[in-house]
Amino acid sequence: MKKKHSPHITRRDFLDGMALSGGALALSPLQILAEPAAHGHTPQVYPPSLTGMRGNHPGSFEVAHALAREGQRPDEFDLLSETYDLVVVGAGISGLTAAYLFRKQFGRDAKILILDNHDDFGGHAKRNEFTSQGHTLLGVGGSLNLEQAAMGEAERSLLEEVGVDFAALRSAIEPGFLVHDPMSRHGIYLNSSEYAEDRSIIADWYLRWAGVGDFESAIRSLKLSATDEQGFIALVSGDNDFLDDVPLADREHFARQTSYALFLRERVGLSEQAVKITEPWIKALHSTDAEGVSIYEALNSGAPGMNTVMPSPESESESEDDTESVDPAIYRYPIFPDGNASVARLLVRQLIPATVGGDLDQNVVTSRFDYSQLDREDALVRLRLNSTAVNARNLDDDQVEVAYVSDGRASAVRAKYCVLAGYAGMVPHLCPELPETQKEHLSYGVKAPFICTNVLLRNAAAVRKADTSGYQCPGSFYSLVTSAPPVNLGDFRVPSQADDPMVIWMLHSPTPPISEGLSARDAYRLGRHKLLSMSFEEIESATLHQLSGMFGLAGFDADRDVEAITVNRWAHGYAYEHMDLHDPQWAEGEAPHELGRKPIGRIAIANSDTEAYAYVQAAMKAARRAVGELLA
Repeated sequence: MKKKHSPHITRRDFLDGMALSGGALALSPLQILAEPAAHGHTPQVYPPSLTGMRGNHPGSFEVAHALAREGQRPDEFDLLSETYDLVVVGAGISGLTAAYLFRKQFGRDAKILILDNHDDFGGHAKRNEFTSQGHTLLGVGGSLNLEQAAMGEAERSLLEEVGVDFAALRSAIEPGFLVHDPMSRHGIYLNSSEYAEDRSIIADWYLRWAGVGDFESAIRSLKLSATDEQGFIALVSGDNDFLDDVPLADREHFARQTSYALFLRERVGLSEQAVKITEPWIKALHSTDAEGVSIYEALNSGAPGMNTVMPSPESESESEDDTESVDPAIYRYPIFPDGNASVARLLVRQLIPATVGGDLDQNVVTSRFDYSQLDREDALVRLRLNSTAVNARNLDDDQVEVAYVSDGRASAVRAKYCVLAGYAGMVPHLCPELPETQKEHLSYGVKAPFICTNVLLRNAAAVRKADTSGYQCPGSFYSLVTSAPPVNLGDFRVPSQADDPMVIWMLHSPTPPISEGLSARDAYRLGRHKLLSMSFEEIESATLHQLSGMFGLAGFDADRDVEAITVNRWAHGYAYEHMDLHDPQWAEGEAPHELGRKPIGRIAIANSDTEAYAYVQAAMKAARRAVGELLA
């Protein structure tokens, strides 16, 4: 018997929202400055508990868009008397890490200012917090899990240093959570518009697609056409060699240069309807469809076909029982109840202890951070929200000047050093002094857009009836639907009784289908524009429609059961990762992200974009490099 493919899935930090009227782009700088921030908060407003449109919420992106799209920048700035050792632009994990490492190396007396255009810190590591019937519930607004196995020792040690207990996280999560444990039993939801009727087929789908267990019965339960059914069975079994004209030695090259959708259509003979069934994890991980990824990338996302495309020599064969005995823990990842928002909170707690009353031992998950402490005049580290950087330049006196817009005012501060830790594509607009070639390198990557929605159900009985970890949803608005992470950490407990409230987590990619002549970067741009044009009401309607189709027969009633919806829309979501079909193979050190991230005088560049890798450890690694460049 052929060796079965050991199930493995490469998971990104799930990411991470924004309605654009278009009117802001026509405004002059003075008009932009006259507009107060839409989500400016007072100490009485707690950003994690805000519902509706989050992520890139209205008020967070208009100034940046005016700068990047129209070149609009205020002519005059109010130079504040504040001076710092370091100014960080971007309060995501990379920016917060940069501030933490700078303070650690420069000295605890270092004066640091962190600026961010949003009304909350964390960037894509967004926390959505709800209260229902006396319960506190949490949702993940973007960056989801920690890739411990893929981390370097430096990043792992840093996370442990700020308070991450990997062992506790692993033991805190309930088994069978879809995103934590892809080999868990879960559903494929087929909607009525694409597949004639609304129905969910529950199985150990990851294993079945890998050819483990009774995959034939699972495939037949999908009730596809006879041709599609036979094609899937042949593809999964490995009994048919659809690449018999490709030598084994050349198959990896072929698998990296051929579209997965093309392979399924032309080699396996599957219909477009059947191809869509393979796409949910591809969309979740790559924010594109099966047309936009190579066979290799699709298989690494858990799509069916490994036994056919890359069969193992008979000499390496093993029994099916041996394959089923693979320890599932190998493929599980630590997750906080609010995703990587807790990592951001741990960093802020270290930098500004007053946010938690100075008690660094309390549970970061249950702590209610005091946002009035983020930007105190007497503090050594200040975090200034609702503040969009518009310029960063080196001065002749070994200083850096950073200008920003906040609450309708254009201000500037000076510092010894600066780290730009936001979207790399904005750096050319922030630093006009950059060489043109470096600007081109920084602009190469296009972040993958997505929506991460959390729905609070006041009564989740209808959803819990299915007793499954989540759903892949081919052809639906949301490609993945599951619960918020079932993580019971410290004194935080996820409600679990039949009639208890629940948070449903849903992931949508707006990227259009890849067509001939369209690169992934082009598709991401189109997806971003589509995302910006969508209103909250449109997304809300799509959300309720899908939930009603999925759970209506089990008794779900949207008007009765839905208590709140938080939409985290990220037009600039995943860091761009180079893709087999869309990017050349660069020599080490010659890729655009490597050439673009070079420091400019006393200004260094961080963010996961500069690693071309959409993971927490990439954001931290970039911060470490940037601080090292400044303090070399």
